[in-house]
Amino acid sequence: MKNFKEKIISFLGRDCRIETVPLIDSTNRAVKDLAEQGAPEGLVFFAEEQTAGRGRMGRSFFSPPGSGLYFSVLLRPKDTDPLKITVAAGVAVARAVQETLGLELQIKWVNDLYFKNKKVCGILAEGLVSEEGLEYCVLGVGVNVFAPRAGFGELDVIAGALLEEPRDGLRAKLAAAILNHFSALYENLEDPAILQEYRGRSYLQGKTVTALRGNERFRAMVVGIDDTAALLLKRENGQVVALSSGEVQLEDYR
Repeated sequence: MKNFKEKIISFLGRDCRIETVPLIDSTNRAVKDLAEQGAPEGLVFFAEEQTAGRGRMGRSFFSPPGSGLYFSVLLRPKDTDPLKITVAAGVAVARAVQETLGLELQIKWVNDLYFKNKKVCGILAEGLVSEEGLEYCVLGVGVNVFAPRAGFGELDVIAGALLEEPRDGLRAKLAAAILNHFSALYENLEDPAILQEYRGRSYLQGKTVTALRGNERFRAMVVGIDDTAALLLKRENGQVVALSSGEVQLEDYR
């Protein structure tokens, strides 16, 4: 992950502070601490390995050394729904991978990216909300760039990588591409074209899922994504509901 800073054309319209460490528990945790200390927007924190990388719902994100991209970005948006940041980040990663490797990724609502039916990227946006609104948002991104030598262990069923074999300099190039694309999207989060592209890359469209919303669990078919980025589900009784938070799990009924 050396020599990638010069590849970043611009980020949030200013010089950004980039921190890199060989090992950390969680880049999101580190950036949260720096945010509390008053660090400015645009801080980017990379780690070669995480021992406690996290995803949504408190899940862990496998982060072995030498094979992935693990980084977090400090944002200080005004009056912004963190979900819009997640949507923009998903589109940015998909665009960057297509630009860098020529590979097409799909987005599994709300924050995972898939390639060949395997999860290759997870995104986690965590914000601090006060009476005055959103104080800051920490955007964490984890990408499985190369397949780890020892595999993904018990996660092999669902986890995959963009490439089987390492390529020199590729992670730095991909990191810069993701940040460049996200910076451009972040400057105009209200652009409806972002959500339209997010919809077009939907991995779940037309598939049957089990939805988890609070204590409720139900089976439904994914029929779309609305203008607030909520997932539209058609229940077995024909009712269409919008899921703005919660979880969906794919089912195999063959």
